[in-house]
Amino acid sequence: MDLLVEIMGWTSVAFYILLLLFNGMKNMRLASFLSVANDVMWGVMIGVLPKVLLNLVVGSVTLYRYLCDFTDAPKKLTHLVLMLMIAGLSYFTYFALNDYLDNPSLGLLLTWLDFVLILIALSFKRIFIFQFFMLISAFVGGFAYYLLGIEQMVVIKVIVGLITSYKLFIRPLFPELENKLLFWRIAK
Repeated sequence: MDLLVEIMGWTSVAFYILLLLFNGMKNMRLASFLSVANDVMWGVMIGVLPKVLLNLVVGSVTLYRYLCDFTDAPKKLTHLVLMLMIAGLSYFTYFALNDYLDNPSLGLLLTWLDFVLILIALSFKRIFIFQFFMLISAFVGGFAYYLLGIEQMVVIKVIVGLITSYKLFIRPLFPELENKLLFWRIAK
């Protein structure tokens, strides 16, 4: 069981980084579903309710945007998912405020701000805006986890910052570089 928990922890990191590699929102959303499914199961296994709640909210935002952007789903279904998403966001906001009030610290406040930035990023249709907010998240989250002393998350946020910086600033100038550096083509 401990080995499975360890593996799921590292696959969580891999899925989080994978969703940043895509150049189109459809594949990014599909990777996000994998990440959410992994993290919900992992959160249940390690008994961390905030991780489970956070990923359920991320999953609902991703599902709503996927339904709106890439399917011809009936309006009733998209409205139902929207209502579930709003209910989840409301409960998670309540949870986050109580968590912060019980243990006020700059590190914890910045982790909640990082979560908000990730949700904002996931709410957009355009990959550029998604990557821009993820870059900001990398700085905010990296500093938050540094303050909390969680080195693994600092490393993850540095990797996120490097990937999004490349996607935002280098890839537009040298689009062919990505195909030369990677042995697979990252499709839209």
